[in-house]
Amino acid sequence: MDRILILAQLLLAGFSILGIVAGKPDLLGRHLATLAVAFAGTLAAALVPPTAWIRNARWLYVLGLVTLVAVLIVGRGPEDQENVRRWFQFQIRSLQFSVQPSEFMKIILVVYLASFFSRRGTDYPIIGPVVSIGLAAGLIAIEPDLGTALFLLFLAAFILIVIGVPFRRLIAIGLLVTLIVASIHGVFLNKFEYITDRVDAWRVMNLDPTLLERWEPDHAKRIRDAIYQPERARLVLRAAGPLGHGPSAELPTNLPERQNDMIFAVITYAGGWIGAGMLLLAYGLVFARGMQIATRSTGALSMLALGLTGYLTGQALMNIVVTMAIVPVTGISLPMVSAGGSGLLAAGLAFGILHATARHAGLLEEVAS
Repeated sequence: MDRILILAQLLLAGFSILGIVAGKPDLLGRHLATLAVAFAGTLAAALVPPTAWIRNARWLYVLGLVTLVAVLIVGRGPEDQENVRRWFQFQIRSLQFSVQPSEFMKIILVVYLASFFSRRGTDYPIIGPVVSIGLAAGLIAIEPDLGTALFLLFLAAFILIVIGVPFRRLIAIGLLVTLIVASIHGVFLNKFEYITDRVDAWRVMNLDPTLLERWEPDHAKRIRDAIYQPERARLVLRAAGPLGHGPSAELPTNLPERQNDMIFAVITYAGGWIGAGMLLLAYGLVFARGMQIATRSTGALSMLALGLTGYLTGQALMNIVVTMAIVPVTGISLPMVSAGGSGLLAAGLAFGILHATARHAGLLEEVAS
């Protein structure tokens, strides 16, 4: 195991426990068990040669698509949101758990893109990857999980740019995506108005508070409800202070999803702005080591390390800017920190593949010496 990566992963797990103790202590036992499963996933993935993931990239992608289609048919979603299907629900005796396929699709897409571009090169007609990215993001958007779908597109764009896909192809991809979005966004947003409510709530909080006075009463009420969560998170962050209030302190206000989407605010309140800085440092370690693994590897493995690093740290960045109300609410979790079985396990697997790639690149021996 790579010492730097395991140190960062343990730090993140420690902050995760702090966030649960401070925000939802009744979930601690279940959360510790989920963390154990995530670390078991890390160990299992670390033992698999990273080339095995590349060899089986197509089958993994097909499996990912099948699960995304199946969840639209037999999946379940939040009880307060109609027509939302995001996860499979399972029960084994008294144990009940859920699996969210979109979380694992992030890893699968990284593996698929690494496999494709290592075989075809970056200046190859890339209609295949474009269709693959579009299918995955489209199926996730239909659930609907627009935040995860957008993150998948951003992750793919990050990989394509960094590995050197020519700009003429990137521009063509951007125009195609824009055309598709323009043709469907009206129907999609009308069906799921809570998405536009989140955007309008962000506009009220950051651009023009007087908008509420100009809207119809029903619309204004929906926006006030949408503002509640990011507004409470911002209040908690401001009240944290440099040193925080400790894990036993009660939050100054109610904060929905404090164990998941908004756990960064809870950790900051408990550990202070200094604690939040240490959490950012842990993700900085992941980014620095992941990029080092990518630069020391070649071909598909370099792209694999690059993509997984982008997944872990890019999603963390998105979660944090959402918590700070810099961008609209997306529902994106904090990797290896937020509660939730699928998200934690996917992050654990990503760490495990990075461990295996570091071993393949000979970095473990270098650290040991």
